[in-house]
Amino acid sequence: MKNKRLCIISFLIVVLLAGCSKKELKVPLEDVGMVDSMAFDYIDEDQMRLTVAIPQYSPQAEKDTQIFSITTDLVSSGIVEIEKQSDKKVVFNQLRVVLVNEDFARKGNVRKIVQHLYRNAEVGNKVLIAVVKDNAEAILKGDYPDKPSITFYLNNLLEPSINTAFNPNTNIHDFMYSITNPVVDTVLPYVEKRGEKLEIKGVAIFKGNHMHELIKPEEALVIQALSGQKNLAPLHLDLNAGHGEEKVMIDLIESSVKKESNKNMESPKLTIFLKIKGTLSEYKGERESHLFTVESISDLEKDVNKQLEQDISEFLARLNKTEVDPAGLSEEFRMYHHGKWTSKKTRELIRKLDVNVHVETSIISTGTLK
Repeated sequence: MKNKRLCIISFLIVVLLAGCSKKELKVPLEDVGMVDSMAFDYIDEDQMRLTVAIPQYSPQAEKDTQIFSITTDLVSSGIVEIEKQSDKKVVFNQLRVVLVNEDFARKGNVRKIVQHLYRNAEVGNKVLIAVVKDNAEAILKGDYPDKPSITFYLNNLLEPSINTAFNPNTNIHDFMYSITNPVVDTVLPYVEKRGEKLEIKGVAIFKGNHMHELIKPEEALVIQALSGQKNLAPLHLDLNAGHGEEKVMIDLIESSVKKESNKNMESPKLTIFLKIKGTLSEYKGERESHLFTVESISDLEKDVNKQLEQDISEFLARLNKTEVDPAGLSEEFRMYHHGKWTSKKTRELIRKLDVNVHVETSIISTGTLK
């Protein structure tokens, strides 16, 4: 009797579970809204503007993408309101890009929304993030006649490329890693809308949870090199070597970096040895007619070394003054430290850090000279 009762209970459980599964599978695809882009704009301490882009796959749809915007205090409640407007179940399996406007980033709110998405099992780790000037909603609602959709446009723009001088760690997984790492500060690409075009105008450097500084794309190349990235974007230099106005473009760069610290937290000193190898793709200046011998190329390499050493030293001095460490230089001291390392220790060390930079350039071939 006991076994019979147990069998009946087991049968009922199986039936109920099967019924639930069947119910979930009944949701038609046309009733699902797959969000592929999100934008967040700062309103005040309590509210934000949430905008989502949902592609329309129906041939009867007037527009390729539906845009919904809502003012909300929480991401979840905002999504519920958007579902009411769209009459579709909003899902995030196809989410590719998240945009935040500059005010939102400077107020320190990016971490909260990225954490929310990071914990959502529907959201993949490779979702790209960027800071935008002024209004993120306007980016998603903008008209781009020569682009198939805003999502593909943004995804292609932000996808790491050898020709873009910004740190490629811009997805939500790497963002969460860097924002919780006490020895490195987060960087994100900074996008600006100009007419019908979007452009990466710089790199936003965070200090803790807050966007702190905006640097030029060419300065971000230094962060890439010092972080140990082997292949770098093309390097443009204005030389001040006593030969009048000179402009140099080095392409197809391979780099290696070695860092040595004195392991002293009270008087920290760091020596950086940077080697770069590439093609002189373009040169403009008075030495144009002489750059065909080993000796002349060697002299140019020495001048490039001096200019790079000066530019990198000045850039790091500026960052150290503001106590930010996007290149993770403090790691060279943390590895010798006994006990817990905190962000406060990084700030204290970077402020006092004395950096000595040595650059060794190898020009392996020449391109267009004019």
